[in-house]
Amino acid sequence: MSNYSSKGSSLRRIIYSTIIALLLSSSISIAAYRAPACSRDGMAATPHPAATEAAVAVLRAGGNAADAAAAAAFALSVVEPYHSGIGGGEFILVRMVKDGKVIALDARECASSAATPESYLDTVTGEPHPSKSWKGGMAAGTPGSVAGRTELVKRFGKLALTKVLAPSVKLAREGFPADRYLVSVVTNNQDRIAEVGASEVFLPKGRAPERGDLILQPNLALTLESIGKDQGDSFYSGKIADQISAACQASGGVMSSEDLEAYQVIERQPVHFTYRGLDVYSMPPPSSGGLCLAEILNILEIYPLAYLGAGSSEVLHLEASAFERAFADRREFLADPAFIPQPMGMASKDYAVKLSKDIDRRLRTPVAGAGDPWPYESANTSHLSVIDRDGNMCSITTSVNGAFGSFVYIKELGFFLNNTMDDFTISAKSVNQFGLNQGEVNEVAPGKRPLSSMSPTLVLKDGQPYLALGSVGGPRIITSVAQMLVNIIDFGMDVQAALDYPRIHMQYKPDTLYTETEMSEPIISDLNDRGWHVVRENHWSLSQAVQVDWNKKLFYGAGDSRGVGLASGPTLLP
Repeated sequence: MSNYSSKGSSLRRIIYSTIIALLLSSSISIAAYRAPACSRDGMAATPHPAATEAAVAVLRAGGNAADAAAAAAFALSVVEPYHSGIGGGEFILVRMVKDGKVIALDARECASSAATPESYLDTVTGEPHPSKSWKGGMAAGTPGSVAGRTELVKRFGKLALTKVLAPSVKLAREGFPADRYLVSVVTNNQDRIAEVGASEVFLPKGRAPERGDLILQPNLALTLESIGKDQGDSFYSGKIADQISAACQASGGVMSSEDLEAYQVIERQPVHFTYRGLDVYSMPPPSSGGLCLAEILNILEIYPLAYLGAGSSEVLHLEASAFERAFADRREFLADPAFIPQPMGMASKDYAVKLSKDIDRRLRTPVAGAGDPWPYESANTSHLSVIDRDGNMCSITTSVNGAFGSFVYIKELGFFLNNTMDDFTISAKSVNQFGLNQGEVNEVAPGKRPLSSMSPTLVLKDGQPYLALGSVGGPRIITSVAQMLVNIIDFGMDVQAALDYPRIHMQYKPDTLYTETEMSEPIISDLNDRGWHVVRENHWSLSQAVQVDWNKKLFYGAGDSRGVGLASGPTLLP
């Protein structure tokens, strides 16, 4: 009897707080709303103004979306070395109007031929080593970014690679003013930067730079010029490759020149599904993004989200329920498809209907096995989106994984190596630096590519270009992209509002529903009453998106207002 009364009381609280929440949901604050950028001749959106300017310059010079996206990615390697760089890896989605086919390029880092699960265990205890997977040479996978970008330009671009690289070479050689993010990250990592020999670039006055100080990278400029001249060949099979492997091994790693020479970009079939009649394409494994995104949106499509209203507690409850189920499947099944067969049925509508039968619209029904809270995650990744005037589309999510990657700095080349080996399952009992507890299917193996959450995404409407979008933030990439799509498609928000709207995140383990700080108290109270353990946190992801109204031939772009991102086109409209 007491249990029944308790449940009835809980349901009454939900009803009352839901009414209040619906009345107040429109008052969820967005710090400073701005309209999206608008252009008639294409649009680029990146997390840094210099990268956006590089993309726009290439579009004005006659380049297409592939050229502009590669130019922006190389520019980000210069201005955001803590997020991305030529020592990292990425996923690329591209669609050219000529054939209308969406192609996924996997330029993800891979494990060295000598890397094994035992390489990351303490030789005495047999437990995971406290730092080998995220710091030093063993943390670095064979980088793929240079191969991915050069292939993108070679196969789909219109310009010579030297012209595509020209803006990034100039940024590295002539410098750029430090922004608040670079100052913050360098300040927090001064000791490590000095330890690895990067002081000349990032601590030129013996301390962290101040905002506006010029950051010069002459060695990186020379490396980028070399990549342009030989199409990246020396990076993988020449002098640069030898320097990379020597630096990695000097830092305790096992990456060899042969690993670099053997590296290949893999063309994959994108995950394709529909949401409310629109065609959505995203990355397949070893990205978990596409399958998780499909599972989440297929579940949400069952419910009348537009009727329930943006920011309502029931919508957030349903989103969190879908997130939890997708991340449970992520942990259990997803990995490099070359090593483990992948459950592509996760993207089916029938599977979503099956999962939805276990979702209560009023109260949370947990997935068995959800665990306790894990540490806060990082967000050291960059995303950029480009659509050109002809409708060619490109979406790239690129990363060195942790801040400044493995902190293996190759001084003579001017860049850091990634620490993407931490994205493998080092132990099924432990979590990586992003708080993710991963399954045995994602264990280290020679040549294997670790599971990722990077989710570059393209959307078509009536067969025409509609959206190019993506985000950063480790596993929170997936939930951020899902919410952006729901905000645009279900709630009719413009692309800037959709990016800036407060987000939630739930990843199965930990057993925690995270909300951004702007979420109102009535909403949080209602979510707690529904059975969620809600924790408020500061912003955790930055997103970039481009949207097209193909009938009017207007291009809209948005850089996340949480950061310093910028959207722009060759000719902006007021």
